[in-house]
Amino acid sequence: MKTIIGDSGGYYSYWDTGRRATLRELLINEGLAVNVSRAISPGHAAWEYFGYERRQYADTRQLESVMSKAIVGDLDRSGLGLRLKYLSGGMSDEARTIDRYVMPERAGYYIGSRIAEPAIATNGIAWAVRASAAEITAIGQSAAMTA
Repeated sequence: MKTIIGDSGGYYSYWDTGRRATLRELLINEGLAVNVSRAISPGHAAWEYFGYERRQYADTRQLESVMSKAIVGDLDRSGLGLRLKYLSGGMSDEARTIDRYVMPERAGYYIGSRIAEPAIATNGIAWAVRASAAEITAIGQSAAMTA
């Protein structure tokens, strides 16, 4: 994300980064934001950090393994449609259906936070917010291999 914003003269555009960043970068960016929010403003209900209602949070958690498997094919792709599908509200059920499962709206925030958690646990938040998506992913893969 840093490179994309730098290439744009320091200007952040939701739409431009949605077109240019890989889904992995977008998810990790939002996942880091969720985890930073937890750290600087503790004590809220878990679903509030994601901007979910209680029921949506429960549904998202139940579908975590399905979503994690379904999203793998899209992680290294980029395109505004991917940002809209995984990180925005208002998309139709049809647009959010993967392998016969309808992904909850904005499910990417949850998946992104889960991707970022091993890096934060290993190196702390200050390191993680400065790390690249590749570095964060590598730590998660290393943690999965040793589990």
